[in-house]
Amino acid sequence: MIQVCSSSTDSEYATTGDVMQLLFGATTTAMVATTGEINYLGTLVRRASVWAEMRLGYPLGLQTYSESVPAYGGRHLVLARTPIVSVLRLFDSTTTCEATAYCSTDYVIDDAEAGFLSRNGGWAWSQGEQFGSDFSLGLTGSRVPGFETRPWLVEYVAGYIPIGGLSTASENWSTAGPNGATTTGTTLPEDIRQAVAIKAAEYQGNPMGIRSRRVGDLAVEYASEGSGRADAMLAPYRRLG
Repeated sequence: MIQVCSSSTDSEYATTGDVMQLLFGATTTAMVATTGEINYLGTLVRRASVWAEMRLGYPLGLQTYSESVPAYGGRHLVLARTPIVSVLRLFDSTTTCEATAYCSTDYVIDDAEAGFLSRNGGWAWSQGEQFGSDFSLGLTGSRVPGFETRPWLVEYVAGYIPIGGLSTASENWSTAGPNGATTTGTTLPEDIRQAVAIKAAEYQGNPMGIRSRRVGDLAVEYASEGSGRADAMLAPYRRLG
């Protein structure tokens, strides 16, 4: 189970300037766009940003989460949202009044992009042994996949810091980051930013997203949404499962 405690108000993963640069190249700096044109490009950027999150299957923006997590007896506890920016609190029970709170020295962010928290002592399997299952024929205890409980409660910040950076007054800023404090500069990968700008430019040229047109014997079929350069640039950031 995962809940969003605090989200970023910035959910645009490119700028109107990025899109104008793609559409008009070096002449962009000499152009004077109207307020209506800028607002329209902003709408396309927001639409393209939603497209990127849908293609990847997870939110990109910086948010604070509260998640209950199962463990499987190994060194890694796996969180659902990435990249991990900071862990605020960690308990060994979802009933916090009875839980033991773990200090930041008890675990480390082993792989922020993968969502791994590691602990030298490991994370005990959150399922007791079951007897009489098909796995053990009733002779020995075994653990049946899919029956794990979720005792570990983790409150953490994950996602990419938006293009405009992060204010230290933000609810998502913390001094509990891996380096002592959350960075304030943007961490959004350039590939994602460029993919969103390309998709917004595509929308500008084909705003209705029409895949094909026919006039008499002449037929033109456009590339399907999600294909091409923009989709290829997002490919390295997709997650399995």
